[in-house]
Amino acid sequence: MTASNTLLAPDQAVLWNLERRSPGLHVAGLALVDGEIDRQELLHWMGRLRRLPRFSLRVDGPPYGPPRWRPAPFELAEHLHVVSNGEPASAFDEALGKPLDPRRPLWEFHLAPGYHEGGDALLVKSHLVAVDGLATGDLFHALFASGTTVEEKKAGEPASNGARCGARGAEWLQNWTRIGQDLAAALQELSSEDTRTALLTLNETMPDLALPPVPLPFNRRLGGRRRLIRCAFSYRDIRMIRARLGGALSDVVVALAGGALERYLDLRGVSTRGRSLRVALATDLPERDRKRRSLLPIEVPLSIGAGDRLRTVHQLARLMRTARVADVLSRFAGVQSAAGPLAAAATAMTSSVRPPFHLTVANANGPQIPQFLAGRPLAGYTPSWPIGYGQGVSCAFFAYNQALHVGVTVDERACPDAGVLPDLFVESLDELLEAAGRTPRRRMRSVSVPIRTAAVS
Repeated sequence: MTASNTLLAPDQAVLWNLERRSPGLHVAGLALVDGEIDRQELLHWMGRLRRLPRFSLRVDGPPYGPPRWRPAPFELAEHLHVVSNGEPASAFDEALGKPLDPRRPLWEFHLAPGYHEGGDALLVKSHLVAVDGLATGDLFHALFASGTTVEEKKAGEPASNGARCGARGAEWLQNWTRIGQDLAAALQELSSEDTRTALLTLNETMPDLALPPVPLPFNRRLGGRRRLIRCAFSYRDIRMIRARLGGALSDVVVALAGGALERYLDLRGVSTRGRSLRVALATDLPERDRKRRSLLPIEVPLSIGAGDRLRTVHQLARLMRTARVADVLSRFAGVQSAAGPLAAAATAMTSSVRPPFHLTVANANGPQIPQFLAGRPLAGYTPSWPIGYGQGVSCAFFAYNQALHVGVTVDERACPDAGVLPDLFVESLDELLEAAGRTPRRRMRSVSVPIRTAAVS
């Protein structure tokens, strides 16, 4: 549990320092509800968020030294915005492109009355440092699941000047102690026999892993409007693909995204023969009372069959996990966080010129039974993952109520023709279904998810 005045974890500190040079490293979810939501009723419902400690804390990022969590007022009305213009989809896209206010806790909601034919929509937006996973774990269950409201804890008495100075000294000591522990842990993990064996195998399979990939059309300097493209598929089809072809849910969604983007590159006139897609798979590593965030590099081959692509992704992901690559990358983030804003500036400049990945993919599992928001049924929940630093496209997947909801976040300058992506995802799923031995059919859930077969917002 995150407490007031504690250091941000190393992975969170790196993300916060990078925030100063990005269009906003926040994740979001677009919740579609059946019926109308009353604003006052929604504010009362949002009181559930008190059970999430970070939603009552802000980040104090000094010019030098590590950032820390600091107490902040829990003011619900300041975080809820009602869309008043006639184009709520455009207003949501605009909200996605704006950074969060660092003077407040790092979250905000945008309510759009009459967003779809069946009712309203709520854009749930929070920073990567404030949530674990895809902003759909603890946040989703706190906001949509039933339960009693947790009472807000009383603030402690203000500390004296002497106590504050002593606390600052302890903070510096704690920071450098943690950095040393992370570095030692990373070196220890690299020295294990299983890790060395897996790394040798990876070096043979992916010899160019340490080099940045050749940029694709959507890997460029960003600056356009941010858009969320959404669609949904039958979760039953996804489970069937896993059962017949093997692999985890994350392997299936990476292969699904790879097939869709291969088709997109073909439409853009980019040859995919002999090429691959460098994907950063967002993953969470359990550690004591929290989850440590990291990335798992996956090389997705293009111009091969869907079944072979999925099996290759599964094999590489398994090697990466055996080699504890994500764990080591996360540990080294603790060393980078010592340099603070200086390291972030260098990382931002380097990544903007030649990004280390083509895109980031994230996925999360939600409840498979209907949920409610302020007494209204939740029809669908489309996730959004950040873009930036030369990555003009990101893909996020969320399984909810027997559907796999897909959110593709794009920069309009890097990906001006993103409206074709939903149909390309449909074709990619059809190819996976055929490889799994089933005659493919389009299975967009138009009954419980009020979006069309190729829904674009």
